[in-house]
Amino acid sequence: MSPTNPFRPFALLMAVLLASAAVPAHAQDAEPEAAPEEAPAAKPKPAPKRRAPPQRKAEEKQAEAAPATSGAPVLEPAPTVATAQWPNGARSVSESYGDWTMNCTREETRTDCVVIQSQGDRRTGRRQFSVELRSPKEGRAEGLILMPFGLQIEPGVTFKLDDRALGKGAPYSSCVADGCLVPISLPTLATDAMKTGQNLTVSATKPDAKEPAVLTVPLSGFAAAFARATAFGG
Repeated sequence: MSPTNPFRPFALLMAVLLASAAVPAHAQDAEPEAAPEEAPAAKPKPAPKRRAPPQRKAEEKQAEAAPATSGAPVLEPAPTVATAQWPNGARSVSESYGDWTMNCTREETRTDCVVIQSQGDRRTGRRQFSVELRSPKEGRAEGLILMPFGLQIEPGVTFKLDDRALGKGAPYSSCVADGCLVPISLPTLATDAMKTGQNLTVSATKPDAKEPAVLTVPLSGFAAAFARATAFGG
């Protein structure tokens, strides 16, 4: 029987003690720590809602829509016919507008203005027919029509503005070297209609003829000529 080694139990004890010392005492009983939870991501704050502008009252809307007039002068509408200025030192003025001529003369404080359309023989230059109207006074324009010879005097003449009858006609008054005269007096209603018309026709009766003699007066330029006569003679 081999002898027992007396140092073996001591060596075993030392080995156990050294093994225990290699591991930290707190590591033996410590439980593994849980991983820290990640903080939840912060949600973005919603953008603040823009408040809708308060609805304006109807009165305020109307006030903004209306043009500002406070402090601004109120302009009166211009008169329909302005007074024309005479050239310096002039005693007469003559202007042509289409088929019409405007003639004005003045002496001291008196002014006479007429609009005229004449028709005649171009070869001889003799006037055979004409219409003459003075500038209006008190709502009427007085004038004369020169009719050619060879017409019946008793029935007088009748008028049409385009296709409509104008007035009740007019009688002859007298005859001169160029023809026979028919005085006319046209109200503003008639002259206003002539400004927008195309033709004025004057009809007269021929002896022993079934159809009347019809004389046509073109109204091109009448409105402008009549307005100028009114401006100078008004």
